[in-house]
Amino acid sequence: MRTAGIREARQNLSILLDEVKKGREVVITERGRPVAKLVPPDPPKRRGVPDLTAFRRTMPVLDPPLSSTITGEREDRA
Repeated sequence: MRTAGIREARQNLSILLDEVKKGREVVITERGRPVAKLVPPDPPKRRGVPDLTAFRRTMPVLDPPLSSTITGEREDRA
């Protein structure tokens, strides 16, 4: 864990952020006392693809199917 004074942190923030990007922690001090800590963010929570089976069951069955309706519309334009 690296420590840096406030003045150093102001002057070298991009360097300190590079350290944090590498997974290291940086403690900011004021007159030798810790006042802040720069740490990497928590990894994002991954959510899987939701199961849409129940939703699909609620969808109406079209008669005639939508694909045949679209095909018919396209034939009318030609």
